[in-house]
Amino acid sequence: MAETPRYAHLITLLFLGSAFVIFVCVIAAAVAAISKAGRAAKFAAGGAVLTGLGYFALLFGVALATGDKTLPPAEWKYFCEADCHIAYSIESAQEASTLGGEAKPITAQGRFVVVQLKTWFDQNSIAPFRGNAPLTPDARVVRLVDERGRRFPPLPQAGAVLHAASTPLSEALRPGASYATTFVFDVPADARDPRLLINHENSPLHGKIYLALSPGGASTAAAVR
Repeated sequence: MAETPRYAHLITLLFLGSAFVIFVCVIAAAVAAISKAGRAAKFAAGGAVLTGLGYFALLFGVALATGDKTLPPAEWKYFCEADCHIAYSIESAQEASTLGGEAKPITAQGRFVVVQLKTWFDQNSIAPFRGNAPLTPDARVVRLVDERGRRFPPLPQAGAVLHAASTPLSEALRPGASYATTFVFDVPADARDPRLLINHENSPLHGKIYLALSPGGASTAAAVR
């Protein structure tokens, strides 16, 4: 398993600690200013500024220090939410040249890669007092990425052609619950070693964590219905 953003607990502690120090410095600066202690006010204000700058320097330093990582099949990629963890793992992956039945098949411009992704609310990641309230996952961006770094979005209409049970990633879950989502990608014939990237925009500059489809890419089928 791997967690994103990297070192999420450390970053949270740094944020809370920095916010507390800045709050204390601002209060001290305000009291000093009211008391006309100009030197103390400047010192406290400077402490607030330096703490803020130090936090952002550490934040971006940690982000730049994290490299890309590819998880093997069946491994879980965890997203650290506010009070719990949502995990993702690939259940299956297939390649095909056409989708759908014989009546209305869809032909790939390159080749189709059909990925079934499992979403799981890890009940072991919450505090006992949280309860069984549902959680709606944050927005996710899903892309298939080949070895050259080219990114391919899922096809919006292909899932309907497959008539496969597919739950949107925005569906709420209760602790311990899970569901499956089917994604279809049309990738060029020369796309090699495709990996799945599930991401959000909350971790700028962080290294990416990919999910490998299989040891050799994906199992191949002539058509998927």
